[in-house]
Amino acid sequence: MRVTKVIKRDGRIVEFDSSRIRRAIERAMREVGSYNEAVLDKVVRYVLDVIEKTFTDERPPHVEEIQDIVELALMKYDLFEVAKAYIVYRKEREKIRKEKMAILGKDYVDDIDKRLSLNAIRLLATRYLQKGPDGRFLEDPKGLFIRIASLIVIPDVLYDPKVFDKEGNQEIHPYEEFDPEEWAGKLGLMGGDPENHLAPPFTWNSHHLERMKALYDELNSQRKMKVSWSTFLEMLRRGEFDHHYEDFLNYYRLMVDLKFLPNSPTLFNAGTRLGQLSACFVLPIEDSIESIMRAATEAAIIFKSGGGVGINYSKLRPQGDIVRSTGGQASGPVSFMRIIDVITDVVKQGGRRRGANMGILEIWHPDIVRFVEAKAKPGNLENFNLSVMITEDFWRYYESGEEYPLINPRSGDVWATLDPREIFRKIAEMAWRTGDPGVLFADNINRRNVLREYLGEIKSTNPCVSGDTRILTPEGWIRAEELFFRARLSGHVRAVAVDESLLGEGGEPRAYRTRLLTVDGEEMVYRDAEGNELRLLIPKEVEAWVWHVGKKPGLLVRTEEGYELMVTHDHRLLTQRGWKRARDLEPGDRIVVSRLHPWFLESSYRGSCDLEDDVAFALGWLLGGGSLDEHQAAWFFREGEAAAEERVRRGIERLGGNPLSHTRVLSGSEREVRYDEGTAVYRNLMGLMGSFGEGGWNGGLPEIVWRLNPGSLASFLRGLFTAEGRVSDDGSVRLASNDLEMLKEVQILLTTFGIASEIHEGLREGIPCDTVGGEASRRVGGCHELIIRGYSLRMFKELIGFESIAKLEGLLSTEAEVDPPLVTVRSVEEVGPVDFYDFTVPIYHQYVGNGLLSHNCGEEPLYPYESCNLGSMNLYAFIRRENGVTYFDWEDYSRSIRVALRFLDNVIDVNKFPIEEIERRTKESRKVGLGMMGLADALYALGIPYNSEEGFEFMRKAAEYLTYFAMLESVERAKERGSFPLFQKSGYVNGEMPVEGFYHPEMWNLDWDHLREQVMRHGIRNAEVTTIAPTGSISMIADVSSGIEPQFALVFEKRVTVGSFFYVDVEFERQLKENGLYSEKLLREVSENGGSIQGIEPPEGKEDEFRRMQRVFLVAYDIPWWDHIRAEAEISKWICAAVSKTINMPSWVSVSDIEKAYLFAHRLGLKGITVYRDGSKTAQVLVTPTQRRGEYVSFIENKTLEMMRSLGIEMPQLRKPKSEEKPLVQPVFKQPTPQPNHVETCPECGSTRIVHREDCVTCLDCGWSACVVT
Repeated sequence: MRVTKVIKRDGRIVEFDSSRIRRAIERAMREVGSYNEAVLDKVVRYVLDVIEKTFTDERPPHVEEIQDIVELALMKYDLFEVAKAYIVYRKEREKIRKEKMAILGKDYVDDIDKRLSLNAIRLLATRYLQKGPDGRFLEDPKGLFIRIASLIVIPDVLYDPKVFDKEGNQEIHPYEEFDPEEWAGKLGLMGGDPENHLAPPFTWNSHHLERMKALYDELNSQRKMKVSWSTFLEMLRRGEFDHHYEDFLNYYRLMVDLKFLPNSPTLFNAGTRLGQLSACFVLPIEDSIESIMRAATEAAIIFKSGGGVGINYSKLRPQGDIVRSTGGQASGPVSFMRIIDVITDVVKQGGRRRGANMGILEIWHPDIVRFVEAKAKPGNLENFNLSVMITEDFWRYYESGEEYPLINPRSGDVWATLDPREIFRKIAEMAWRTGDPGVLFADNINRRNVLREYLGEIKSTNPCVSGDTRILTPEGWIRAEELFFRARLSGHVRAVAVDESLLGEGGEPRAYRTRLLTVDGEEMVYRDAEGNELRLLIPKEVEAWVWHVGKKPGLLVRTEEGYELMVTHDHRLLTQRGWKRARDLEPGDRIVVSRLHPWFLESSYRGSCDLEDDVAFALGWLLGGGSLDEHQAAWFFREGEAAAEERVRRGIERLGGNPLSHTRVLSGSEREVRYDEGTAVYRNLMGLMGSFGEGGWNGGLPEIVWRLNPGSLASFLRGLFTAEGRVSDDGSVRLASNDLEMLKEVQILLTTFGIASEIHEGLREGIPCDTVGGEASRRVGGCHELIIRGYSLRMFKELIGFESIAKLEGLLSTEAEVDPPLVTVRSVEEVGPVDFYDFTVPIYHQYVGNGLLSHNCGEEPLYPYESCNLGSMNLYAFIRRENGVTYFDWEDYSRSIRVALRFLDNVIDVNKFPIEEIERRTKESRKVGLGMMGLADALYALGIPYNSEEGFEFMRKAAEYLTYFAMLESVERAKERGSFPLFQKSGYVNGEMPVEGFYHPEMWNLDWDHLREQVMRHGIRNAEVTTIAPTGSISMIADVSSGIEPQFALVFEKRVTVGSFFYVDVEFERQLKENGLYSEKLLREVSENGGSIQGIEPPEGKEDEFRRMQRVFLVAYDIPWWDHIRAEAEISKWICAAVSKTINMPSWVSVSDIEKAYLFAHRLGLKGITVYRDGSKTAQVLVTPTQRRGEYVSFIENKTLEMMRSLGIEMPQLRKPKSEEKPLVQPVFKQPTPQPNHVETCPECGSTRIVHREDCVTCLDCGWSACVVT
């Protein structure tokens, strides 16, 4: 075409895009149900022909002229209904443009304004756009996004390899003064076009430059800047960083395309004086008035900066406890929460709105009932969301029905006891009545927390291994029980608060110092032709602490290869996919064997017994090819064993004997060397063997073997294997014995040299089980075999070997194959009360027991001074429609996730934190929280019911992609900028991953083993990358459904100062028009039906289309509450941190239903749950058919109820009970007097139309939300 330009309404001349004409006509055709592709092609060709004949680039068409031509073309082809729809659409767009111009105070709307809905423009103008002292806007939406993106790109400039040294090997440059005001508007990145709203130029303001200088100074102090500040500025002026304009553009377009939006504080404060970009913060509070008032002060500072606060009040002593300094009584946690509540009322967030608080109390606290009832009376703690933290020990009492002890945090004493089921019911009833408290599950929160062991203090212990477990120490493999008693005798007591309520019979609440061997990384020792690698563990001697927990129920973990370990249910073993609790292990799981790197033994493993090599060899031969009892010791030899016999004879000589005088011939080829009791050799031998030899040999190895130094141990094993071992036809080394205990102990000792083995039990035929001579045969019953294969054969040959040329020759032809250091779980069996011992290894948090890598114990669920740095991906923005097919663009989603991760990581660097300690803690872990919104609209577009199995599958996949690609990009960031500072002290170094889904390979859509390998090899920039946070306000900017919630209402009447109008879900409106169903009458009918289309009769002639929409377009109260929990669970599997979602319940559910909801959530692995029964906190604003009829009116077939039954939870109530029936659970609270005015009102517009979603209160009319992060 000769016409390549078009004049926009704002006077700009831009490229002519004929596809926009086609889309507009197609939209009008679909709206009236007259879509015909052939006719569409004809109309478009006619329009383009007229444009071509009428206009040129010297005289380009105006957009209004093009629209006039379209109207004429539609009329020409008798498409009168389509023309009418097009004209109506055109007029409506004109009306919207004028409204937007009026709101923004502009005489035109640009491309960015057009992308935003009228609702979004209103919200931005009300809350987010910067204003001058006169109230006029200093920016429009495009300016807002430029302001944010130009701040976020600053770290990309400073981390440029031209000036940044990741290793920190630079000299610290002298500090230089800098006045940001002087340089404001003079510096930027060259690029962009003032006429192109999608690629605008920019310069930095003084607030941007102040953050730039702060980040430079921080990196300079870490010796990471290659140039001085003045040199850097000069480079910036010369344009040496202009290539980072592309980074700016990526961040800018991610937002203007509405694919991603950061949390509200970033929208408010980026590039402004306040500069605080985080949404929420965790504050500590100790049991002192000084700490309480400090927390109050810090909370006020945070509220002022625009953030919200979470505090765990569990350390405060209970009401009525003594206060020694005054002789008075403590007032308890709830009274101090009122201080924070008042401060919240007074201090507005960033001067814009009141703050928000999360108050937590752990269920063992004596004031738990007061806490649960704290909001029973309207007006109390209005600025708080409350949550009870249910700790892991509670569930044992709940199941058994035993009285649950309440512990005074000041003294650790039992304050009182209560019925665990009663307090559980109290929590449920209070939530039934008021919506508070929510519930948090400490065990689920901590399950995949990669920083738990480093940041968490030991406040309650989880017992670990049984007393007979062999623990690897510098002095040998010592039983846990002996280690404890030896450590206790040393007198080195650790002042540690071990919760006595968790100790078993005979347990002791004090820890003692000891020394263990832990693992300090790994090193590759072999790579085969296929590239498979064998990595062995590097041992390191460390200080540790041990205590006696006492008798507890336990589990015996058995492996197919023969390794065994007796542990508690909570004990964690390192699996192929990270640490896993024993109770969660399943047959087929792969556990890591602690194969040590022999090169590093000398510096860590000394042993406490140094036997001469020949003596150790003779001892090995005796236990393998000899006889030992309370009267004699005898060694037996066959023909061809001369070399071994000679070495044994030398060992006997060192024991004080003359072997020649004690040798007798048993047959032509068999000889015996025997020493009876009373001889020097026998006495010396018994001195070495200790109690092992008393009363005869009853199996296993003598204690001295466990304490031999590496050289002596290798000689012992050489003697044992030379006597009893063989090289089989398949090249493997085999050691046969009927003493299964001895084989299992040898198996553990072999790991000291990095050698793996397997044991086959109960083999009888074809194996030379008996030694020579009837006297020598100690074996009765079945025969067992220890087998060494793969690369372990090479290690065996080099480090142990045989004292037999024939057997050594059998090893020459063996080819080395990588034998991975993994064994397979065969069974996990319950065992009765067992004496358990616990270990803590500071920093490393792991030790070796029975040849398996174990994790030490302890948990603390919340870390003080952490912050939330949040943003959300808009799933609906990745819906694509091509050739009549709607699909989700997973490729674009993956790319955009990576850009969003870079955005949020940069937020940490340019954030102006309100408190110094918050900045330090945040930068130690660099946690970010990338989330999702628009889930319901994406499912609507794809035609998938929210609570269908297909819907749950989509949720899992969307969450999996979110975390996978965010972590993958975080690894790339680590390569460029370094890992988060605590990386080496995190679970990542051991292969742990922060999401539950990783431990379920059957769920994988992506290569998580590759990601795990990348993290272990290169590190990762952010300790956590994903969180599903509330998105109330930012989802309104994007004009999509909130977070992961189902849509609250498809249509509702929105009231503003100039009147009211219908707000219609964007995808619902699109499909109504596409199916020819759109009408004012239907919108009103849906609005009056509580925003639901269930139960509405379909328009005549459109029954099929409407029925299809009824199946897909479900709103929150159309979906059974158990499916809400299921949705949260499916998404939680792939999210690093918290998932924010409200479990909406109709008003007719019972207290018993809420109890079942809590149990279901906990057993599904949720970290927490917030239920909201309609009408419990506010008036019923939207009454859906489910609420009106007292039963769910839409059922989608799925597996959720079957899952509930399989978890031992009774069927929930499916409909409202008849009036004559008694309630399922009698209330445990006295019902309060009804409060006629108990209706929350919006603090911004005064509306009473308040709804609850995403754990938040939201106003339907102005969009106000009580949540900071939205």
